[in-house]
Amino acid sequence: MSTRTEALYDVIRLVRPLYKVLEAAVQIELAETGITLPQRAVLEQILDGGPLTVPAVGRRLILPRQFIQKTANELLDAGLLAKRENAAHKRSALLILTPAGLAAITGIKAREAAVMHPIARALDKGDVETTRAILQEIIRAFRAHNADGKRQEEGDSA
Repeated sequence: MSTRTEALYDVIRLVRPLYKVLEAAVQIELAETGITLPQRAVLEQILDGGPLTVPAVGRRLILPRQFIQKTANELLDAGLLAKRENAAHKRSALLILTPAGLAAITGIKAREAAVMHPIARALDKGDVETTRAILQEIIRAFRAHNADGKRQEEGDSA
């Protein structure tokens, strides 16, 4: 195995522990909000992406539509999301933040930013930008690999 491949393995091995410590940190910030981690993720996607359909949120989070639908229903019931007609697709409504949903997710993100600020100050901005670009490329490459593998499996079973 090449040294570059081994280095990539080392980076990938860090993803799970990174995810777990970040998940714990976010849960600490969510503790008194009544909002779950999946709900926070859906709210953030709509904050960042504007009105979105359930399938669009699922694609952005790489999660099944059914899971996103369940989470969206919880947020609709809690009054944090509302539905808006979708001119592009009559059967797939757009999810939008309500004023309460906007206040909830902006408050959560403000608390998270306060935690991240000293960490961000300790890191070189260029290193952070390079890391972001590298992680995006790894995601893109593995998505392509996974899509190719799925097409091959489907071809084998035909």
